Amino acid sequence: MPGYNPSELGCGIVHIGIGNFHRAHQAVYVDEILRQSGGDWRITAVSLRNPDMRDRMQSQNCLYTLCERTADRENLRVVGAVAKVLVAPENPTAVIDALAAKSTSVVTVTVTEKGYCLKPGGRELDLSHPEIVHDVLHPAAPKTLVGFLLAACRLRRDRGLPGFNLLSCDNLSDNGALLRDCLLSAARLQDSSLVSWIAQEVGFCSTMVDCMVPATSDDIAENIQSHAGYRDTACLLSENFRQWVIEDNFVAPTPDWRSAGASVVADVAPYERMKLRLLNGSHSALAFLGALRGYTYIYEAATDRQIRWFVMALMRREMLSTLEALPDIDLEQYCTTLLDRFSNPSVPYTCQQVASDSSQKLPQRILEPIAERSRRGEQSPLLTGVVAAWLGYLFLGTFSAQRFELRDPAAQPLVEMLQRQKHQKNFPTLDQMRALLTHAGIVPATLLRGEPFLGMVQDRLARLIEGGVERLIGGLQGEELLQAL
Repeated sequence: MPGYNPSELGCGIVHIGIGNFHRAHQAVYVDEILRQSGGDWRITAVSLRNPDMRDRMQSQNCLYTLCERTADRENLRVVGAVAKVLVAPENPTAVIDALAAKSTSVVTVTVTEKGYCLKPGGRELDLSHPEIVHDVLHPAAPKTLVGFLLAACRLRRDRGLPGFNLLSCDNLSDNGALLRDCLLSAARLQDSSLVSWIAQEVGFCSTMVDCMVPATSDDIAENIQSHAGYRDTACLLSENFRQWVIEDNFVAPTPDWRSAGASVVADVAPYERMKLRLLNGSHSALAFLGALRGYTYIYEAATDRQIRWFVMALMRREMLSTLEALPDIDLEQYCTTLLDRFSNPSVPYTCQQVASDSSQKLPQRILEPIAERSRRGEQSPLLTGVVAAWLGYLFLGTFSAQRFELRDPAAQPLVEMLQRQKHQKNFPTLDQMRALLTHAGIVPATLLRGEPFLGMVQDRLARLIEGGVERLIGGLQGEELLQAL
C-alpha cells in the first residue's frame, strides 16, 4: 500500500499524457518520495485525447496497482501519487488553470513523438499542422501540448506568477530543448510578448526515461483479484527496472528526485543517446525482425538465436562507436542487460506495438547513427539492415499473407508507392530505393545522395523479400565471416 494518506497531501505536479508509461515510471518515483518524506507533490494528470484513463481511475480515488514482474517473481504495489485526472477536450479551461496554479511548480510530459507536432523527420514545430494552426488562432481552447503550455504561461505571466520546471519524458534526443523551441516557435506567432517570459521563467529540463511497460491485458486484473482480493480497473504491468536521468535546469521548487533513485545531472544528452540508440534502436530492430519471422512478442524475437546475434552485433559493433563513455555505466554490460530485459516473457510487448509510429522513431534511433558513421567514412551494414527491415515490414506486412496492422502516419503513402513499384522490373532497384526513402521524408539528405547507403538498403531489402529474415541475417553473418578471413 502507499504508506501515506494521499488525501492529506496537495498537488505540485501536473502531468500531461496520462498513460501506462507515466503511471509505471514518473508516478512511481513521486510515490516513493511521498512515502519517504511526504510533501505536496501529488500529481494532477491530464489526458489530451479521451476519458478512458480518467473513467478507469476515478471510481477508485485514482489509486491503482502496479504489477512488477521478473521471469520468476511478482510484486504488487498500490500507487497513490495521482490525485485526479482531467480530460482536456471536456474542459480545457480546467487544464489551463491547473498548469497556471500557484502550487504547480513541476510539469512533466509523456505525449510520444506525435504529440510534439514536428515536421516529418525534423526537430521543428510543424506550424502548418492543423491542430497547431487551431491553437495559434484559438489560444483559450487549445488542443495540443504546445497550445496548453502557451495558455498556461500566458496566464501565469498575467497573474504575476513565476514559471515552472518543464520535464520532457519522451524518447526524443535533447527533448527539453526541443520542447522549448516548439513553444517559442508557436509563441512568436500567437503572442510575441510571451517569448521572452518563457525563455526567462520556464526551466526546460531534458530527461532520459527507461522502463518497459507493455499493454495491459485482462489477466493482470484477474491475477490481482486472485492474489490480493480486490478488483482494480486501472492496474498495469511493468518490468521491475526503471531509470530516470534529469537535467538540473530547475527554476522552481522540485521534489528530491535523487531520494527516489533518479539521477540529476548537468547534461542528459549522452544518456539520451545511449538509450535512444541501444535500447530503442534495438527494440525497433527486434520488432521488425520478430514480426517478419512470425513472432507475436518481443521476448520471442529476443530469444531467437539468429535475431539475438543481429541485435547484439548491431549494438556492439555499430551503435557503441557513436556513443561517449559514461562514468557510471558499463556500456558493454548495458547491451547484455538490455537483451536479458527484452527476453523477459513476463513483460509481453508485442512486435506490432513496438513497431507502431516507426517513421517518427527511426530518425533518432537508426538514421542519425548511420549519418554519423557515414561522416566518419564508416559503413553500417547492420544499421542499414534495420532500415531494410522497416521497409520489409511495410511491404511484406501489406502484400504477403502475414498482414500486419500498420499503425504509422507515414505508412499509407509509402505502401501505395510500394504497391506501384513492386510490379516494376528488378524491384527493388537503386532508383526505387532513392525514390522510396526520399518519399518517406525522414532520411537525411546526405544519406540519400550517397549510393553506398542506398545500395546497402536495396541489397538487404531484396534479400528480405526473397528469403525472409533468415536470408537477411544469414547474409550479414556471411559478410562478417568473409571480413574475418
